[in-house]
Amino acid sequence: MISADLLRRLRNDLPMAVTLAALGREGPPSKMSEGYFRFVCPRCGEMRATVNPRNNLAHCFCCKKNLNNIDLLLQLDYDFRSAVTLLERWLNQYQAQQAKKKTPAPPARK
Repeated sequence: MISADLLRRLRNDLPMAVTLAALGREGPPSKMSEGYFRFVCPRCGEMRATVNPRNNLAHCFCCKKNLNNIDLLLQLDYDFRSAVTLLERWLNQYQAQQAKKKTPAPPARK
């Protein structure tokens, strides 16, 4: 069973930019524009899906739909369980990288 906490973490704790980077060519084209991360909406095909950095939710200003990481993969024809499994792996990798960045390097020996 997939826990509600895992679903919340996949939606909120994995930046959508990380998901799109991990998808590579399988994902929609994306870019930073005017300080916002934007990508081609998989629903309408316009470069109007803009990620709100406060809640990690993308909103397409063309078709007016909202997308989170799970919704994005479902729109790209992943089934729900496969999407959750893949996003969980990417979340774990992302959090490991972030923890590594926060860990101070040991002092240099003289």
